Amino acid sequence: MRTVTDLVQRARAFLAAKHPDAAIAFLGGSAATGDATATSDLDVLVILGEDQADVSYVETSRYDGQLVEAFVYGPAAIRTWTARGRAERRPVLDRLAAEGISLTSGTTTQDWQTEARAVMAAGPAPLTSDEIDACRYALTSLLDDLADPRDAAEAAVVAATSWRKAAVLALGLDRHWLGTGKWLLRELRLSDDTDRFGLIRAATLTDLEQVVAAGRAVLDAAGGPLQAGHLRGSKP
Repeated sequence: MRTVTDLVQRARAFLAAKHPDAAIAFLGGSAATGDATATSDLDVLVILGEDQADVSYVETSRYDGQLVEAFVYGPAAIRTWTARGRAERRPVLDRLAAEGISLTSGTTTQDWQTEARAVMAAGPAPLTSDEIDACRYALTSLLDDLADPRDAAEAAVVAATSWRKAAVLALGLDRHWLGTGKWLLRELRLSDDTDRFGLIRAATLTDLEQVVAAGRAVLDAAGGPLQAGHLRGSKP
């Protein structure tokens, strides 16, 4: 297993070979936190100079036998994408910088990381009443479906969807950032170390009653179940 030091050296070698013109760069993800496994890739955020302001792409490649996912942006493009991530409560680029290891030096790199850390610490904007109602409505419907599934396969699919909807709503109520896949569970663990809703215990999805109980606990915190009376759009 490679150490963090080894992975940083590899990331710097990748940067020198593929993006020698990088103005700012960070190694993020599990490689930076010490949680990398044998199959982990390198997540590298690359910010280019002003002469490439609108460059914007994410490329997965293999470097020296290891997968590398490079997030490459010009200074104008990254401002657009960081704003979008913050608005959608999934600040992928801010997280790469905030929790990452600097691959470049200087005050510009330090300032970027300082800003990203402040954003991550502040958390997202609170959910609006419309957003809460939309989440309540969707989760209420799913939990009703889970109470009377047609077969085991349908129950498994609905349970997974219910759990995810409940997790997203719980994180929103806590003004905590979201994630996808395994990162959604990791965000829950960061947000709720007491597991007051039971979502972390229910995450294995092996106990449908546990999934339902966790979902209903989140619903209660959000204002209760919602079906009749919910309106989407503008009624004339």
